[in-house]
Amino acid sequence: TVVQKNLREMYDDLVILVEDIFEKVRNGVGYDKKVISDSIDALIENIKQDRNKTIEVSMGENEGAYIYTLAVSVAYIAIVTGISLGYGDHRLEILGIGALLHDIGMVRVPNYITEKKGSLTPDEYNRVKTHPIYGYRIITKELALSSEIATIALQHHEAFDGSGYPRKTKGNNISEYARIVSICDVFVAMTKERSYRQSHLSYNAMKSILSESNRKYDPYIVKIFLSNMAIYPVGSIVQLNNNVIGRVISANPELPLRPRISVLIDEFGKKISGEDVVDLQVNTSIFIKKPLSREYLRQILHE
Repeated sequence: TVVQKNLREMYDDLVILVEDIFEKVRNGVGYDKKVISDSIDALIENIKQDRNKTIEVSMGENEGAYIYTLAVSVAYIAIVTGISLGYGDHRLEILGIGALLHDIGMVRVPNYITEKKGSLTPDEYNRVKTHPIYGYRIITKELALSSEIATIALQHHEAFDGSGYPRKTKGNNISEYARIVSICDVFVAMTKERSYRQSHLSYNAMKSILSESNRKYDPYIVKIFLSNMAIYPVGSIVQLNNNVIGRVISANPELPLRPRISVLIDEFGKKISGEDVVDLQVNTSIFIKKPLSREYLRQILHE
């Protein structure tokens, strides 16, 4: 359908947009904020029509540098979460722009740190921890956007129990927008691949967020977030008890262990190119045996 095509095309366009904004800010050039808000408004309209497709696109293998694809995936999932929280267009726009720009302060952190392959030294980590403050300044001063949007960048590393940074803000003193983005940011960061490590399974990322609920994250927003993502999030790869391997294409909030699966490899180990879908809600004798990594799937498909 047109919507599906648009969500995927929009993703690629937004990656280019984010890269352009970051580069211009890095070089001390401003950016037309209307271009940013128009892009997010168009995205919101498309997301409203197909939330499952939105999550699938955001979780897919997307072209572009990590920091830019992360920004776009976080914006996609944050908007879906905002819709589930009952946000109107105005609040969705604030949330979407803030999510897209939440890491813009990283342009003030030296490249040798942001592109380092291994773990950071304590000093380098402290440099990274300045990026929310830089982000706030860039968004308000250089991009002339609202302080509500800038606060998302400022607070997306704050924790619900006050253990975060840069100001150890806690609980409801953290902007609700930032509380949403912090969950989406951690989830996407855990499930995307970096040059120096493989991605976590979506399933493990969900478990990690759930175990930190109350401590790091707003438990109510975690609940809403999980209701969209399910235990096996859209886009995750699973093996069924009949040895079929497939990709989750839509969650089932009522029965989270029984999503709809698009078959990639049939029970005989043959690759499937068509649109063969198994609905676990209907086929009750079939169940998910285990989640699989994308790396494992790539190895099989390339054999």
